[in-house]
Amino acid sequence: MKKRIIFFFAAALYGVIVIASAITLSANPKLDVVANYAVESFESLGEEIGLRGGNEQLYDVYSPDGTEAFSYGESVRLTVDPVWFIAAGFDPDKFGGEAAVEDSRLTIISDHVEGVVVTNDDNIFDTFEKVLRSNRHALEYHMDHDLFELHLGGGNTYRWAKDWRTNARGMTFVLNPRPFIEAGLEIENLEGWTFANINMMHGPERGQTVPRILKNYSFAVN
Repeated sequence: MKKRIIFFFAAALYGVIVIASAITLSANPKLDVVANYAVESFESLGEEIGLRGGNEQLYDVYSPDGTEAFSYGESVRLTVDPVWFIAAGFDPDKFGGEAAVEDSRLTIISDHVEGVVVTNDDNIFDTFEKVLRSNRHALEYHMDHDLFELHLGGGNTYRWAKDWRTNARGMTFVLNPRPFIEAGLEIENLEGWTFANINMMHGPERGQTVPRILKNYSFAVN
């Protein structure tokens, strides 16, 4: 399948994030400041960094080295290159949940965010806004770090900065390590990802401190 692709070029290390409270959704989408800014910041990031299109009903937001992707459109998913996970003991055949290994990539399909119907009139940003508005319950804004987070279910999320020009936490892939550990991952041997304990203020784990593995990319202008 050909996919519409956004390429992002930059990288940075990621520290521990403490999740701030989510802001309440307005009944009127035009007055929903959080969703409006989330769409605007995503568009700004895509327009500034550059993008390339295809013909199918799915868009991929790639990390600079192409090892991770956030995909949305007819479905919503995260894709990672499992090579570092396998090197740390992970066995893809034992990985549970809505996941599949295709072309040496591990795809985690969201069970919390639903895909949308994409028409020929929709572009990459129209589609993202449709996904976000249709799944507004899954969007969170972190006031402490000025970034947005889309909760995909199972403890997996995708984050992007409100202002990528000044925020070093430009784009972050967040995974729940538990199913990876259950499939043999030795977390202490995992390279390329940061392990962190996060205080949750959203979803079923609200009020708890939970482990996460994160990979961040920064596009901040010095």
